[in-house]
Amino acid sequence: MSELSIWFHHRSLKLPVLCGVLLLGLLLNEYSSSPMAGATTLNTPEEMNNVRVYKHLAKSTVLIASAYLSHHHILQASGKGLGSGVLIDNQGLIVTNAHVIAGAAKITVTLYDGTRVPAALVGSDLQSDVALLQVTLPKGTYIPAALGDSDKLEVGQKVLAIGHPFGLGYAFSAGIISGFGKMMEAKQEIFQERVIQMTTPINPGNSGGPLVDSEDRVVGINSATLMGAQNIGFAIPINTVKAIVAELRTNGRVIRPWLGIKGKFVTDELRTLIALPLVDGLLVVDVEEGSPAERIGLHAGELDVVIQGEPWVLGGDIIVSVDGQDVKTSEQYAKVFQQLTAKQPIELRIVRNGDRATVLVTLEERPSPPGPVQHQKIDVPPIVPQAMGFVPF
Repeated sequence: MSELSIWFHHRSLKLPVLCGVLLLGLLLNEYSSSPMAGATTLNTPEEMNNVRVYKHLAKSTVLIASAYLSHHHILQASGKGLGSGVLIDNQGLIVTNAHVIAGAAKITVTLYDGTRVPAALVGSDLQSDVALLQVTLPKGTYIPAALGDSDKLEVGQKVLAIGHPFGLGYAFSAGIISGFGKMMEAKQEIFQERVIQMTTPINPGNSGGPLVDSEDRVVGINSATLMGAQNIGFAIPINTVKAIVAELRTNGRVIRPWLGIKGKFVTDELRTLIALPLVDGLLVVDVEEGSPAERIGLHAGELDVVIQGEPWVLGGDIIVSVDGQDVKTSEQYAKVFQQLTAKQPIELRIVRNGDRATVLVTLEERPSPPGPVQHQKIDVPPIVPQAMGFVPF
């Protein structure tokens, strides 16, 4: 039927309607000849690279389902026991978050082609939130992910996340690194030395999946989001993961030195506000019962104050150096403790009531956090910035 016959066939239509029909036809004709007409066309190098990264990393990313024993000792699967993981070698080693599999009686891994295989737990570390699983890979093309160098990441760099949010299947999202910082699990006061903060959207079920750069390299393991905020997610740097995995493969756990204190670092602002001659160092806020710190008589603070809305406990010892190395900041303290081992004797220089002293102490192995941690409570762990809470060491 020609356009003319259409006109006559609908000559009873009112003018506004007829004009609308003609305008729609013109728009459709214009659209059909425009570059955007092909909805599947990849128009930019960035789009093409995103698709390439997704297709490559999907083969390394897995779905992890955990089952738990009920009170009646019946094995039950739970939707809250779903997470993601990433294959890191040809022997079937898979990295995920510790909170994804915490307390699980049975773990099942679904590979990218839909094959389901049982997984054995090699080891888990709740403090870093890293767990290592072992599966037997069936015959097929399963490509382990390439691990990058998280120390080379820059703020503003593009990063992409792949995983199984809410167990709905593969999902891919993009964002940028918005910062680097420290975070602390609110209830257990677990200190993370350095985490990647990103705008890349992640949801429950993304936990344990890879965060990658534009060159297919895994630079982090997605771990948490800040509840109540938008596009504030956190990932464990892959260099941290590498070190944890090495210990889990060897010992099945991570052995950390333990002094047994919680503290806050003295700042210029604090000195100005309280008008006290405090030296730079770690102000001891609390001494844990049964710890090496308690046995050598380190003093905790006793005076609770709030300074510009921030709680402090004053009056405790101030640790100024460990084995001759200054500890004026959390970065310095963490760096020193990374060099130490359990059962190692160390020298602490402290300031107590204005007087300097040196004390010797033998570190012990850090006790495991109280648990088991229930997965449903920490799929998106409650966290606060390090500056707002005490830092345990």
